Amino acid sequence: ALVDGLEKNELLNYSHLLTGYIGSAAFLRSILRLVAKLRDKKQDCFYLCDPVLGDNGMLYVPQDLIQIYRQEVLPLASVVTPNQFEIETLTGIRIKDEADAIQAC
Repeated sequence: ALVDGLEKNELLNYSHLLTGYIGSAAFLRSILRLVAKLRDKKQDCFYLCDPVLGDNGMLYVPQDLIQIYRQEVLPLASVVTPNQFEIETLTGIRIKDEADAIQAC
């Protein structure tokens, strides 16, 4: 509804989008639609995604969001800022040292 209102009033012309915790697949997919709309207006719209998935070995979000992040969100994001648990979850790479971290990026 918020995005629809911005669009109807020709106010959907942002150059940057920042997302953090998103707790449902439906909301995450609505963010993906928003990114597409923003980039229709400004191809270089910068999307910073902080994929707040969990920490210390524990997920904060439903498991089904992991695949959506991997397959749909990460390819669209300009920058992703995961913590160690999140990058390990998204990439399947266990980070034990700097070389592992570089590989995961």
